[in-house]
Amino acid sequence: MADPVPLPPRAQAARPVRAIGFGAGDYAFNLYWQTVSLYLLFFYTDRLGLTPDKAGIIMVAGAFADGLADLGIGLAADRWRMRYRQIVAWGAAPLAVLFMLLFVQPALPGDSLFALVLTVHLAFRIVYALVNLPYAAWSTRVSRHATDRTLMSGSRMTFGALGAVTVAFAMPEQGEGYSGTALLLGLVATCVLAAVVWRVPEQLPVDRSQAAARTVRRDLRALSHNRAYLMLGAATLCVTMAGAIIGHSVLYYFTYILSAPVAGKQALAVMGVTGAVAVPLWTAVAMLIGARAGWLMAAGGGMLALASVALWPTVPGVVLSIIVMAVVQVAMSGFHLAAWAMLPMAVDYGERVSGFRVEATAFSLFMLVQKMGLGLAALLLGLAYAHWGYAGGTPDATARAAIYWLMIAGPLAAMAMGAAIMACSPRLGQASTNMSETPSA
Repeated sequence: MADPVPLPPRAQAARPVRAIGFGAGDYAFNLYWQTVSLYLLFFYTDRLGLTPDKAGIIMVAGAFADGLADLGIGLAADRWRMRYRQIVAWGAAPLAVLFMLLFVQPALPGDSLFALVLTVHLAFRIVYALVNLPYAAWSTRVSRHATDRTLMSGSRMTFGALGAVTVAFAMPEQGEGYSGTALLLGLVATCVLAAVVWRVPEQLPVDRSQAAARTVRRDLRALSHNRAYLMLGAATLCVTMAGAIIGHSVLYYFTYILSAPVAGKQALAVMGVTGAVAVPLWTAVAMLIGARAGWLMAAGGGMLALASVALWPTVPGVVLSIIVMAVVQVAMSGFHLAAWAMLPMAVDYGERVSGFRVEATAFSLFMLVQKMGLGLAALLLGLAYAHWGYAGGTPDATARAAIYWLMIAGPLAAMAMGAAIMACSPRLGQASTNMSETPSA
């Protein structure tokens, strides 16, 4: 692997093939991320036999470890001359091994099993952050050409959605055969990342003079006075929790409420496809009426879909449930696009307020907020399941009611809170066309 070359100050020629090819890395990362987000909690409770509260503790601990690792790398990225491509190259294989170990079923007693699963989970989440965030930061060093960056954003979102669809079709229902599938997905992800490392160069920036003047305290002080950034983070925390609760609940809902485990897989696949198709539509909405208005529109659609289920006289059937999940996923795509479109504008807003620009640290903290939302959702879901008597296997009537209403009422309340915060946030102007630097996160 060749060393990265310095990035010259003059504009570069467009390299569309390179920019599009770089997005393939998000396919690899989404094979990991979607599997962990959608299947791991179910695997812990229904295959390993962990109680829901212990499974939730493992998930939230992993999310916090992941987020803190993101933050540490982000702080370092503002100060050090890091070679992201080499980090991805060295970390791809260990990440795949740890991913495979997540789905091993060791024959251990309760406390020993919990300790081992927690250790493996923490190791995976930390290594994931150590590989994923450098990959995201590497995107700024692929090309400085505006056309390339637009193509790269679209490519990353497209490959990420393909990864989600692959996982939905590849993972078996009811936790059977997860280990073998994880092995296959890990091998595919490693090969994809190796190809990206081999074919896509990294071009280091020349001017690093401002890095030495930065301090963590100064960065955090500037962000603490950025009202737009703080309110965007709070609203994003709410909708991240909403999406995570729904994502974790789908398999439980279709397996135990509708007695249709195969339909649960189908629902996840449909959600992945509709979420991807919705991205260009939400982009057009954001460009037409603004990202903030697009967020509120997504909230209205998502809350309407969930409220219709709550008001339905009986439990909706399989087809109607899949349609509702698809509509909610469209709303989640709207939140995702709006949040990442508004984040650069919030950074600009903070610079106007404080006179000091914070970029990498702002993005890292924003990702930490998202990881906190994912972890808290899993923890709250696990504690609630345990409180209402679900302990894995076939739940009783009380536990089934908890599974049903948590999937509906929890996200509905979280979306409403996020919409209220967003409605009170500063108006930042027209949306940026910049997409998430880490769509797999």
